[in-house]
Amino acid sequence: MRFELFIAHRHLTRRRKTGFISLISFISVAGVTVGVAALIIVLSVMSGFDRELKRKIVSVQPHLRIEKVNGVDDAERDIAAIKNQNIPNLVSVSGYIEGQAILRSDKNAQGVIVRGVDVVNEDLSFFEKNLVSGTISFQESVSSETKRTWWFKKKKTVARTPSIVIGDGLARRLQVQIGDIVYVITPSMEKKNPFLPLPMHVKTWPVLVRGIYNVGMNDFDTQLALIDIREAQKLYRMEGKVTGISARFSNVDDAEKWKWILAGEFSNQYVFASWQDMNQNFFQALKVEKALQTILLSLIIMVAAFNIVSTLIMVVMEKTKDIGILRALGATRASIRRIFLIEGVGYGFWGIAFGVGLGLWASYKINDLADFLEKTFGFDVFPKDIYLFDRIPAEVHYSDVWMVAAFAFSTAVLAAFYPAHRAASMKPVEALRYE
Repeated sequence: MRFELFIAHRHLTRRRKTGFISLISFISVAGVTVGVAALIIVLSVMSGFDRELKRKIVSVQPHLRIEKVNGVDDAERDIAAIKNQNIPNLVSVSGYIEGQAILRSDKNAQGVIVRGVDVVNEDLSFFEKNLVSGTISFQESVSSETKRTWWFKKKKTVARTPSIVIGDGLARRLQVQIGDIVYVITPSMEKKNPFLPLPMHVKTWPVLVRGIYNVGMNDFDTQLALIDIREAQKLYRMEGKVTGISARFSNVDDAEKWKWILAGEFSNQYVFASWQDMNQNFFQALKVEKALQTILLSLIIMVAAFNIVSTLIMVVMEKTKDIGILRALGATRASIRRIFLIEGVGYGFWGIAFGVGLGLWASYKINDLADFLEKTFGFDVFPKDIYLFDRIPAEVHYSDVWMVAAFAFSTAVLAAFYPAHRAASMKPVEALRYE
C-alpha cells in the first residue's frame, strides 16, 4: 500500500505536462469545495431558522390553548381545574382575549392582533427581557380637565386612558414612541339602525403607548399588541368572558402530552391546541424546504464528481507509458487500480477540507458577511419583512457537517472507480507499443 500511496502522491503533486489537466484538476477541487461549503451553510441556516422560530414562537405564543366557540364563560373554574391536575412543569395558566383590530396614529395605521393578558397570572418575562423602552405595565393614565358650563359653573371631568405595549416594528410604522396616544379601531356590534346588518360602525379607543419590545421576529414586532385583559373585555364586549385559557410549561414539549390528558377531563365543547398544532404547517414547510435545498445543492458535488472523472481519465491517458512500465515491472492490476482510486480520493479530500473550512467560517460569520455585502453593494441581503428575523440565524450541527463530508467523500470514491478500472485494464504490451 505504501508503494501505491507514493505513486499517487507523485501524480498529485508533480507539475502536469499539459496545463489543461492542471486546470481541470483545480476545477474539480474547487467544485467539491463550493458544493460542500454551500451545503454546510444552507444546513446551518435552516437549522438556525428552525431553532429560532421555535424559541420565538414558544416564548410569545401560549404553549397550550383551551378555547370554546363563543368564549370561555367561567375561566376561574377552568383554571382551577387545570391547577388541580398537579402538572409538574406548569409555569402559568391564565385567561386571555385575542382579536383583530387596526392601530392608528396621527401619521399611519396598521392591522394588528390585540391580545388581552392577565398581568398577575401570565408569564410575560420574555417581553420584559426584550423591552426596548418603557415597561410592561397597563396602568391607566389619568387626566383631569375643568370646563365652564353655560351657567358659569365649573365642571371637572376625569379621563382614563388605557395602556398598550407594542413591538418596535409597529412603533416605527406608526411613528410613535413612549407616551404617545394611538387609537385601537375595532368593529362595533351595536345596532343603531335596525335596517342595516351588523356590524354597523367602528369603535375607536385611545390608548397610551406604555412599552415597546423587540423579540427579533418581524411578525410579532409589527403585528402583536398587548393590553390589559379587562380593557380587552370592554373593547371586544366580552364582559365576564375570555377567548380562551393559555398554559405555559417549563418544558414546551409537555404541551402535547397534557393536551390529551386535559381534553379527557373537559367537555367536548372545549378545543385544545398545542403550539405544535398551531404551527404545524409552518414547521412542515420548513422541513420540506430544507430537504429540497439539500438535494439541489448536492447536485453541485455530483457535478464536481464528473470533473474528477474527466480529470482522472486525462491523467490515465497522460500516464499510459508509466502504467505500462509499472505493469512490466510486476505491478498488479489491483495496485494500479488503487493508485488512481487514491488520486480520486485525494481530489475529494482537498475539496472536502477546503469546503468544510469555508462552510464553517461562513456559517459563523454569516451576519458579518451580510453586513459587508450590504455596505459594499448597497442591497439588503436579508430583508426583515420577508425572512421574519432581524438577523440571519445559523446553528452548526456537526452531525450535518459529517454527513456532508461523508457524502462528498463517497461521491469522490465512486467517481474514481471508472478511471481506476480503465487504468488497471491496460495490458503492458499495449501501453508500451508506441513508446
